[in-house]
Amino acid sequence: MLRIAITACGFLALAAPVLAAEPGGAASGTIAGEEIELSVWTEQSDFTSSSFSIYFWAPALRERGLGSLSLGAEWLGDLDGDFFSAEIDVPILETDPYRIYRADLDDELSLTITSASYQGGMLAIAGQVEGVLTSMDRMALRNPDPDDTLSVNLTFEAVLSELQ
Repeated sequence: MLRIAITACGFLALAAPVLAAEPGGAASGTIAGEEIELSVWTEQSDFTSSSFSIYFWAPALRERGLGSLSLGAEWLGDLDGDFFSAEIDVPILETDPYRIYRADLDDELSLTITSASYQGGMLAIAGQVEGVLTSMDRMALRNPDPDDTLSVNLTFEAVLSELQ
């Protein structure tokens, strides 16, 4: 009986984004090996029939000299985890020229979707993103220091409004 209750709670946890009626969500995991909790910035996050953009923020990012973390992906057909592009970036504050930590699928970024559903103009999505982001100039994505990296391993769930 206890095993059934634990399994049921697990399924409810996976379904939580589907049950939410309002945009929002969170991510947790590690950035540069340090535990972090992030919130979805609902005013900047959205989706279309073939893409999503999620912006995460936390005071802890600012304390590390970083801006809001963005995660985006594009696909063809159904949202089944088969992406033709995906990227993650985090601005490095107070740099000149303006720099970011960035990775995409070509950089062995791993983006796994564990659940996704559309309901009433909303996308409920959950998954994990993992990779090593490299510091580079925001414009032209030049990278003068390939050893300046930032590891990211986050589990997220979000409810996004459709891009209007």
